[in-house]
Amino acid sequence: MAKGSVSVFFTFILVSVMSLIFTMSECIRLYEMLSFAQEYTDMAVESSFSEYNPYLWSNYKILAVDLGYGENMTGPGSLEQKTLDYCKYNSDVDSGFNFARMTAETSSVNKYALLTDRDGAGVIGLGVKAAKYGMTSQIIDGIQNHIDSVNGIEKIPVEIKIESSKSSLNNAKEELAEKRRAADEDDDPNTKPEDYQGPEKLEDDPLDAFDILKESFSKGVLATVTNAESLSDRSTQLENLPSHRKLLKGNMDFEEGKGIVDKALFIDYLMSNYSYFGNDLKHDGLKYEVEYLISGKETDPQCLASAVEQILLVREGANYTTIIKTPALESQATAVAEAMAGFTMNPAIIEAVKYAVIGAWAYAEATLDVRLLLSGGKVAPIKNLNQWTSDVWHLSNVCNIKFKAIDCGSGAGYKEYLIGFLALRTNEKLAMRALDIMENALNSTEDYKNVKVDNMIWAADIELTYSAEEMFLSLFAGNNTRKGELGRYHFVRNKTMSY
Repeated sequence: MAKGSVSVFFTFILVSVMSLIFTMSECIRLYEMLSFAQEYTDMAVESSFSEYNPYLWSNYKILAVDLGYGENMTGPGSLEQKTLDYCKYNSDVDSGFNFARMTAETSSVNKYALLTDRDGAGVIGLGVKAAKYGMTSQIIDGIQNHIDSVNGIEKIPVEIKIESSKSSLNNAKEELAEKRRAADEDDDPNTKPEDYQGPEKLEDDPLDAFDILKESFSKGVLATVTNAESLSDRSTQLENLPSHRKLLKGNMDFEEGKGIVDKALFIDYLMSNYSYFGNDLKHDGLKYEVEYLISGKETDPQCLASAVEQILLVREGANYTTIIKTPALESQATAVAEAMAGFTMNPAIIEAVKYAVIGAWAYAEATLDVRLLLSGGKVAPIKNLNQWTSDVWHLSNVCNIKFKAIDCGSGAGYKEYLIGFLALRTNEKLAMRALDIMENALNSTEDYKNVKVDNMIWAADIELTYSAEEMFLSLFAGNNTRKGELGRYHFVRNKTMSY
């Protein structure tokens, strides 16, 4: 057998070459470990964020992770542990793909944002994302048209006009009665009580009809415009809702959208994902959700009644304008006023009664309009003569719950009025009330009865730490090196995640 030998000089060269190779190998491994660490961090954080609450997504298109995971736990502790568990699984040699031989050691949430932070700014952003980005311009134009048609109408103080004219008319009647009494009691044969003409007797006094409608309205607004027996009677407790209680807070900075685009898209999101009268999305909790966004009342009937009151006010002003600008209608109001107050021979009183009659008529027509809107019909912003329904000589007919306005075929429906009212509220007010609705719906289910929206995260910066031992360089360690004295690497990797 041939014998081999290596010179001392070659041995030195070989050691140097091997040192270079091992050092290069360790550098390559170190580079790969840094890459793997970021990859495992990304996968772990994304896996944690994949555990969003399914109820919120399916019903309201909001993505958020419940930090309590259905239990009464607050803070990011559970999220940190879940992220670490995911990372350990991904980096495990047996179950994962850790060729770099690293160990995930700790996970910490440095910063995080809750749904309720900054008056629900996260909900606004998530809602805008959930809206139809491809139709931004159409949505903005449509929303603006609804706002102009609903909120651009002057609110007329009808009740003040009616009370003022009724007071003047009653004073005139008292003066008339006094004159008749004096004529009856004096000895002058030329003066008789019947010489003083009184007001004409009307078959249906419009001001009395107005009083009847207002009284019915005050006793039960919904009973005057729809079948109250078919309405939802669901309720909640305001003091327990996010907009009324002290909330947990996150510590993450983020940008807030406040432009017209965000406003329009957010309203579009709300109208598309929240229930309202005539559009039941079968959510748990309150049924008239958009009406709650507008009014913030405690029960469904109260929320709907508030919306109806606001529509009545708008329609009252619109109808008042129609009567004033339509000669045929104004002349009828003038005729009624002359019949009621002509006996005074006072043009100022007759004029005041005329505008009171117009106000009562506008209110009666508004009642018919609301009935039509709640039945799914549409009303023109400002009606014309052909679209008019009520008769000033028979306003008491309006008390019939089945009597409603003529459908204009075009114009604004109930949905458009809700959009207009939403536009008058700030995004922050709408966002917090939207959170009220979401939490109320969640807590109305058995699975999510403990979930609180101020414990739900939608964005976070998560940090993971890793450690690893030297591999190739450790081959140069002497035989006397004790365990644990070998070099160790420590890595820190972050991932900022938001929906």
